Amino acid sequence: MEGYSSPIIISLIVGITQVIKTAGVPKKFAPLVSLVVGIVLCIFYESNTDIKKSILDGIIAGLTASGLFSGYKSVSK
Repeated sequence: MEGYSSPIIISLIVGITQVIKTAGVPKKFAPLVSLVVGIVLCIFYESNTDIKKSILDGIIAGLTASGLFSGYKSVSK
C-alpha cells in the first residue's frame, strides 16, 4: 500500500463501517465488517499488485480502522 493511500483507505473503512452499523448491523460485528471492507477496498484499489499482498494490506487496514475508531471512542468519553 502506498504511504499516502493508507490514511485514505482507513478513513473510508471507518466511514463505510459506520454507515453499515447505522443501517442495522449489530455493533458487535463492527470489527468483522471493518475487516471485510478493508480487504475488498484493498483488492480493488491495488488491482495491479499480487492478490495476497492486497488481502494482507486489507486485513491490516481493516484492523487498524477498527482499533482507531474504538480508541477514539474510549478517549472521547
